[in-house]
Amino acid sequence: MKQRPSLAAALLAAALLSAPASAAAPAPFISPAAWMSALGQQVLTPGYVNLARSSTALAQHVDALCQQAQDDALEAARAAWRQTALGLRRLSALPFGPALESRILRRIDFWPTRPPQIESSLRGRAAGTLPDERIGVTAKGLPALEYLLFDPARTSLTADATACGYASWLAADASRDLEALLPAWPAWISSLEEVDEETEALMLSDGVNILIGGFDTLRVKYLEKPARKPTDRSGFDAWRSGEERTHLLALFDGLRLGLQGREGLPGLTAILRGRGLLALADKLDAQAATVATALQALPSPPGKDGGAAISRAIEALAVLQGLLAHDAAEHLKVRVGFGDNDGD
Repeated sequence: MKQRPSLAAALLAAALLSAPASAAAPAPFISPAAWMSALGQQVLTPGYVNLARSSTALAQHVDALCQQAQDDALEAARAAWRQTALGLRRLSALPFGPALESRILRRIDFWPTRPPQIESSLRGRAAGTLPDERIGVTAKGLPALEYLLFDPARTSLTADATACGYASWLAADASRDLEALLPAWPAWISSLEEVDEETEALMLSDGVNILIGGFDTLRVKYLEKPARKPTDRSGFDAWRSGEERTHLLALFDGLRLGLQGREGLPGLTAILRGRGLLALADKLDAQAATVATALQALPSPPGKDGGAAISRAIEALAVLQGLLAHDAAEHLKVRVGFGDNDGD
């Protein structure tokens, strides 16, 4: 004989059927370690693997240019630089784990570029008076290499063997640094599997502060300072290669991954939602969309008749940074302590 459902089961079924169809499931709790682990596995590790690969290809192209100084070799090296630098700019927004501990971004991404230091270092290295280990970060990295490959005011590398030799060393040096960093990523991700409460709190504080500092850097260093001289393109990152707008968007894309994540990848807003801070997470999402729209509206190059568009982007970034530095930090009990921009 077929059993009739119990009264309790019937009441439960009726309640489920009568529940509003729009009722949302509670947001899952996301720990800081889970946030970092997901970023490490899905973004940082594959990102640095690809960056190391493209950096190796760049070194090969610059070496080939020095071996055969022709225009097509120069264009190939420039294309390889563009690909590598774009990957770096996206990753530079998220200096977590081994990237932070090794300070690799300072070694390979020092900007604003310092042409006098680069020229002095290449002459000293060529003369044998400056050992490689004494060449400072102001004369190294991809921005320095951009100067040698693209600067319209200096002699082309096709006609300057000394500078080409230095460029080849710069590219190889960056490639070696990136390759050496790769084993550290799996080890860092494994270390996140079991962390204590104090470490979790520190991880959350560092993550929030890195995002606040990143948005501040994008706003002040990459937009506000260059815009003070509207007729001078040279204040913008990657102006020599014509990639100013592309780099601005890539930097924001990296920051947005840390803030909002994507499908299957939690961001800081997922942490907020998991702690019941739904309205604040929605505000951050809405303001991030406003920033994205403002940055997309920038002309290329941004400094060309882009004053009003730059101002809108700066204002939108300031609001987003304020939501993080005040509202999010307060609710998450995080002390804001990122360093002020020093222009380097």
